[in-house]
Amino acid sequence: MFKIIKKLINFSFIFFLFIGINHAISDDKIYLDLQNLVFENKSNYKNYQTNSQLVIKTDLKKEIEDWTRKKIILKGKSGKLTVKILDESIIDSAVEEHRNKFSFLPKNGIAYKINFKIKILGENLKNNSSAEVLSIVKGEQTFLGGFSINDRSKVLDELMGSMIKKLKKNINSGINAEFKDFLTNKYN
Repeated sequence: MFKIIKKLINFSFIFFLFIGINHAISDDKIYLDLQNLVFENKSNYKNYQTNSQLVIKTDLKKEIEDWTRKKIILKGKSGKLTVKILDESIIDSAVEEHRNKFSFLPKNGIAYKINFKIKILGENLKNNSSAEVLSIVKGEQTFLGGFSINDRSKVLDELMGSMIKKLKKNINSGINAEFKDFLTNKYN
């Protein structure tokens, strides 16, 4: 019985080792037949309209730029890939001009709406081809009762982090669907 258990443990170890190595070797990058990567954010894309100074640590621009540089590999001799943040906004229900955009809240509550909008554009004028992906993610968070600015900031940071993951997934899917003229493999 002991020998059987020992063989199962050895087999399990080898199996999981193989799975781990296989996963490390697998390539989840996107290879595009374009030459240049450009980040051109819309002017004043960042719009925080809140009644208090939130302490937000999440940096959408840095997250998207880092992800793009790691995920997308450019293999072409011409053309460009443009990544553009169009909107990064946080609006709260305490700002009078936006009060009508929020559902019913008691007097001791505050709500936030967060919007992210990113456009990815691939252009190659030599081949007369272009493709575009627009990803929009919206989130909202309501706080009832007394929450400190630090507590609200922490929760909003977590919400923004999950929204950025969704943005990345949407962009990845969009590129795979819309950039068929530009997709290549790592060996080209």
